[in-house]
Amino acid sequence: MISAVPALVSLLAISAGDTFGVVDVDAADAMMGLGAQVTRAVIDGAHAQQLKVLDPDQLRALVTPEQYGALKKCRDNTACVSQALSGTTVTRVITGALSRDEKNYLLKLWHHDVKGSTLVCDVDRAVLIAARRFQKDVEQAVPGLLRGEREARGTLIVDSNVSTAQISVNGDFIGTPPITLSLKPGKYEVKIEKNKYLPVTRLLAVEANQTTSETFKLLLIPGQAADDDLKLRPVAAEAGAERAGISLSIPTWALGGVTVAAGVSASIFGILAGRAEASLREGLDEATGVYRGTRAQALDQNRNALIANVSFIALGVAAVATAVFLIIDLVTQPDAAPAAQGAP
Repeated sequence: MISAVPALVSLLAISAGDTFGVVDVDAADAMMGLGAQVTRAVIDGAHAQQLKVLDPDQLRALVTPEQYGALKKCRDNTACVSQALSGTTVTRVITGALSRDEKNYLLKLWHHDVKGSTLVCDVDRAVLIAARRFQKDVEQAVPGLLRGEREARGTLIVDSNVSTAQISVNGDFIGTPPITLSLKPGKYEVKIEKNKYLPVTRLLAVEANQTTSETFKLLLIPGQAADDDLKLRPVAAEAGAERAGISLSIPTWALGGVTVAAGVSASIFGILAGRAEASLREGLDEATGVYRGTRAQALDQNRNALIANVSFIALGVAAVATAVFLIIDLVTQPDAAPAAQGAP
């Protein structure tokens, strides 16, 4: 409850005799719809806090079209806002701007104190387009903006098993692990990469007044040798012993067993079928074209040949699957002995 006292005092101070004017968010023609959503969210937020608010249409009635056009372009310039609204009863104004880059919606909102000609606070957020949480982020940011609260930040900690890997956040290079960042609430695309390793990209959420910690494990590309900068993770250090070989997964063992069984079955039934065929051919009377063997012997030979063929097919499939899982085991255990790494 103690943390809520400053916000309550701020709200009471703002609402005492203040009239809020909400200006249409300045956005390109292609983003007018999203801009209108932001404007509506600000108006709804003001009504929810029981503030006296003038919407854009009511503001237009107070000034000339030229003045309103200038007011919309004032953005973070409080002196510009005060000049455009001079002679009116509006004491506080919310302006905004919306644009985008390749990956993000770029939202900025400003809370102006017209009487004091000061910028009270602002919202500056980059919302990933792929995250599909634009409206939610706007609704979370508006109440604090109207109360005059400076936007809270969160902490993001990024680490990796490779100390010289390069870390990028929303496409901007930040540094090498470990790093600690103070960021505005939202979702951030974090990418970590290094030569000889498979790059990893994750979408991480940063919440206000909270810490988000993420450790990235980079895997060597098959056939590549690790550099000397590979850091041991705590789990590996606690093991206390170097690994002499590679640990095979259960699917690898199972498929290996199927491969052996299929090979044995194919060999046995192939030999039986071959012997039966040879016996039947030895009893062939070339003059009459009649075999001396029985029908049962012929059917047994066909059955053995069929089982042998099916076993050879199973052998091929199981051998390929075993090789694939073996490579996966090698890739996911880059700290195995060098002799094992040569298996791919």
